[in-house]
Amino acid sequence: MNSREYCSQIETIVRDCPIVTHFSIDFDEIDVEIGYLKGRLELIDGSILYFIEFVEIKGNKANRLKYKYQWQSETGDLIARWDNVPHHQEIDTFPHHMHDEKGVYASKGMNLKTIIDMLMDKIS
Repeated sequence: MNSREYCSQIETIVRDCPIVTHFSIDFDEIDVEIGYLKGRLELIDGSILYFIEFVEIKGNKANRLKYKYQWQSETGDLIARWDNVPHHQEIDTFPHHMHDEKGVYASKGMNLKTIIDMLMDKIS
């Protein structure tokens, strides 16, 4: 797998998701193994999931060097954000963590498929 094939896999996951009504994904191929994805997914309840992934492909594995998945209400209020920005060293799962309106919490490393699956459970 290369970075372009990874992007195609992400587009397929999004396209096949029953809670996504509209989406856009931008892809910048840095080189064959490194890519940057940025997307916006409109969901059936009016909320929006924004995401970025800076990915390095090694073999068939995608290593998300940087990621952010931000779920917002229809009015733009933060519902939740998962990212790996290294600014919460106090969190057990550093650098992976989750934000909501009440604070910052430990979170395992995330990927778009996992986030979409969680949102499907919450929305549908």
